[in-house]
Amino acid sequence: MGRLWQDVRCGLGLLTKAPGFATVAILSLALGIGANTAIFILIDALLLRELPVRQPERLVELSLKRLEGTAPFSYPMYRELERGQRVFSGLMAWSSNGLSNVEVNGALSQDTVVSVSGNYYAGLGVSPLLGRFITPDDVHPQNGSTSQVAVLGYGFWQRRFGSAAGVIGKQIRVEGQPFTVIGVTRKWFTGMTPGEPPEITVPITAQPLISDGWLQGLGDRSKLWLSLTGRLKPGLTIAQARAQLQSVWPGVLQATASTQEPGLRRQRFLSMGLELTPAATGLSRALRAACTKPLYVVLGIVGLILLVACVNLANLMLARAAARSQETSIRLALGASRWILARQVLTETLMLSFSGALLGLAFAYGASHLLANLMTRNSLAPIIFDLRPDWRVLCATAFAAIFTGVLFGLAPTWHASRQDPASLLQQNARTVTGGVGKLGKALIVTQVALSFVLILGAGLLVRTFQNLSSIDLGLQKDHLLEVLLTPKPGAYQNVNMNAYHLQLLDRLRAVPGVRSVAMGPFVPAPEGWHDTVSPTSAPADASRGTGLMADATEITPGFFATMGMRLLRGRDFDRNDDDRHPPAAIVSRSLAERLFPDGSAIGQRIRFGFMPEHQALEVVGVADDARLFDFRDANKAANVVYLPTLQDVKYPLGGSLLIRTSGPPESVARSVSSEIESVGHEYALRTETVPQVMAQTLVAEQGTAALSAAFAGLALLLASIGLYGLMSYTVSRRTHEIGVRMTLGAQQQNVRWMVLRDALSLGIIGIAIGIPCALAAGRLLASMLFGVSSSDVPSAAAACLLLLAVSLTAGYLPARRAMRVDPMVALRHE
Repeated sequence: MGRLWQDVRCGLGLLTKAPGFATVAILSLALGIGANTAIFILIDALLLRELPVRQPERLVELSLKRLEGTAPFSYPMYRELERGQRVFSGLMAWSSNGLSNVEVNGALSQDTVVSVSGNYYAGLGVSPLLGRFITPDDVHPQNGSTSQVAVLGYGFWQRRFGSAAGVIGKQIRVEGQPFTVIGVTRKWFTGMTPGEPPEITVPITAQPLISDGWLQGLGDRSKLWLSLTGRLKPGLTIAQARAQLQSVWPGVLQATASTQEPGLRRQRFLSMGLELTPAATGLSRALRAACTKPLYVVLGIVGLILLVACVNLANLMLARAAARSQETSIRLALGASRWILARQVLTETLMLSFSGALLGLAFAYGASHLLANLMTRNSLAPIIFDLRPDWRVLCATAFAAIFTGVLFGLAPTWHASRQDPASLLQQNARTVTGGVGKLGKALIVTQVALSFVLILGAGLLVRTFQNLSSIDLGLQKDHLLEVLLTPKPGAYQNVNMNAYHLQLLDRLRAVPGVRSVAMGPFVPAPEGWHDTVSPTSAPADASRGTGLMADATEITPGFFATMGMRLLRGRDFDRNDDDRHPPAAIVSRSLAERLFPDGSAIGQRIRFGFMPEHQALEVVGVADDARLFDFRDANKAANVVYLPTLQDVKYPLGGSLLIRTSGPPESVARSVSSEIESVGHEYALRTETVPQVMAQTLVAEQGTAALSAAFAGLALLLASIGLYGLMSYTVSRRTHEIGVRMTLGAQQQNVRWMVLRDALSLGIIGIAIGIPCALAAGRLLASMLFGVSSSDVPSAAAACLLLLAVSLTAGYLPARRAMRVDPMVALRHE
C-alpha cells in the first residue's frame, strides 16, 4: 500500500508539471467514457433494471401464442386460468396502457388509464406514497356494483394536482365517469411497463364504463385485452409452472371459446398456445423494439470513439516518454527496476482514466436525459426512465476506466520496460526515439483504421436516413393533412358511427381550401390488421395458416383520390358498400397478381382471416401498391386488403382523418378542428402534415445518423491531430538528415514529397486494415440499413478519399516546414 501511495504521489507530481497534457487527456477520456456511460444508463433503464417491486425475479408473463405472434387474454380466460392454476401465489391481470379522456377540475386531457385486478398491487408487493391501493373489495364489492375508485401515478399527481397531500378523496372523471382518488404510487413505480408508467389505475370491473362501448362487458369472450402476470410460489421454477398450466390449458380454451359454432374461427381459437416468459424487467415491447437497436448501434460507435481516444492518448504518452528518456535512463542506472518504471506509468494512466471517468459520469447523467428526451419526444403519453446510476452503471464506468487506463498505458509501459540504461546514457535524443517512432506509426495506423470503420458506418446510416426520408410512398404527400380524432367522454354511446362519419366528411368537404376528405390509416400507420388472405376456392387450414400474409385496413369512399393513389382496375368504394350489400374489398396490385396470376382479380372472392364477415369478400378494385404501413418493408406495401368501413357495423373505423387541400395544409387546420368540434362527438388531438408525421417516425434513424456522423467527425479530427503530431515530431527529429539531403542537392519538392509520402503511406495502410474491419462491422448494421448495402462501394470510396485528404492535410504543414529548413542550421542541429 505504501508503494502504491508513493506511485500516486509521484504521478500527481508529474501530471501537475504538465497541466496541458493532463487537461487534454482527462477531457478526452471524459468524453469517451461519458458517452459510453450515457448510452449504458439508457440500456440499463430500458432493458436490464429489474422492476422496483418485491422479488421481481419471481414474476412471469403469460401470453397467447397464435399464428400472428403473441396476444393478450380475455377476462373469462383470466378467470378460468386463475381457478385452474396451482403454481402462482397470485395471478394478476392488467390492461395494456391506453389513452383516455381525463377531466380534472374541468380541464380535459388525454392520459394513460390502466385497469387492474384486485390483487395487482398486493401481488407486485408495493406500497403507496399516499392513501391505499386497489384491493379485491374494490373489484368485487359486496353490493355487486362497480367500485369507481382510482390510484394516481406519481407524475400525474405532480402535474395535475401540484403534489397536493390532500388529493385523497378528490374526484376525477375518466370518459365522463366519476372516480374517487384513493391513493398515489411512489415516484419510480411503473407497473409492469418500464418507461411507461400508468397515470391512472382503476378496478378491472370499471373498464366497461370507460371503453365507449368497445367492451360490452367483462364476460365478452371475443375481446383479447388483458395482460397476465404471475408470481411463482416459493420453490417452483418457470418450467414447472409451464408444465402444470399446459395440463389445464385445453380445458381453459374449451370453456372460454368466443363461439360454439364449428368453423375456422373456432379452430383458430382452440389452436392457440400458452407461453410463459420471465418478467423481472417488465414488458415494454413497443418501446424496447423502437429504442434497442439504435441504442446498441450508438453504443458501438461511442465504444470505437473511446478506442480512438485511447490510441491518441497512447501516442501522447509515448511522446512524453521520449521527452523523459534521459530521466528514465538515470533512474534505471541508479537501480530502479523495469517493473517499477512500468508500474509508475500504469499508475499515471489509471489516475488519468479514473479522473476522466468521474468527470464523464457527471456528463453521462445529463447526456442520458437528453438522449431519452430525443428518443421519446413524439410520444403522446409520458415516457419516464429511471436514469439514476445503479450498481451496474457504476461497475460499467469503473470497468471502462480500468480498461482505458490499461489500454492507452500499454504502449508507454511496454516502452518503459524495454529501456537499457547503458545504451540510453550513450545515445542522443535522435537515436533514442527510433523505437518510439515505429510504435507511434503503428498506433496512427490503428487510429486511421478505426476512423475508417466509424466514417463508413456513419455514411451508411446517413444514407439510410436520406433514403427513408425521400422514399416514394406511392401517394402524393404534398397538401395532405392528417388529423387524429379523439372521442369526447361518452360521445360514442347510442351513436350510429357510420352515419356520423359520413355527416362529418360532408361538412369538412365544404370547408374552404379542402379538395377532398376521407378516413383511413395514418401514413405511415404503425400496423394493419395482419392475417392470411386466400381465394375462396383454396382450402382453409387454421392450424397451418394457408394463404399469403397481408395487412387489412378500413377506408371510406374517396380514400384513394384523397391520398393520390391510383386505382388500376375496377371501382372505388361508394356509399352503397354498406352492411345491406355483399361484402366487398379492394386489393393492392402485388396481392392481386399473387392471388390471381391470370389477371382476373375483379369479381373474384377472397377470404381474409377467420371472421365470418370476411370469408367471401368480392374484389371490386385493384389499387396500386403504396407504403401505408411500415414503409421500410416492401412486403407491407405489396399485400394490402382495403375494406369499406360502412360495412363494419360492430367496430366502425374511427380516429384517422385525411384531408387533401388546395393550398398549404396548415391554412385549413384551424377551420377543420373547429368544424370537428362543432359536430360534438370528437375533437382533433393532433393535426399534422404527412412530411411532419414521417419526420417524427424517423426520429430514431435521424438521431442515430446525426450522432454517428458527429462521432465520425470527432474520430476524423483525432486522427488528423494524431497524424499531424507524428509527422511534426518526425520532421523535428529528422532535421539533421533533411539538412544533409539539402546540402547534397535535394530540392524542396523532394523534401516535401518525402514527408507527404510518409503521411500518405500511414493513411493507406490504415485504410487497407480498416476496409475488412468496416465490412465486418457493416454486417451488424445490415438490419438497420435501407436502400444501401453494408458493403456499399460509393460510401467506402468516399470514406477512403476523405481519410486520404486528411492524411495529405495533416502531412502538408510539417512538409512545408521541412522545405524551409536552412541547411547550415540543420547541419548543426543535434
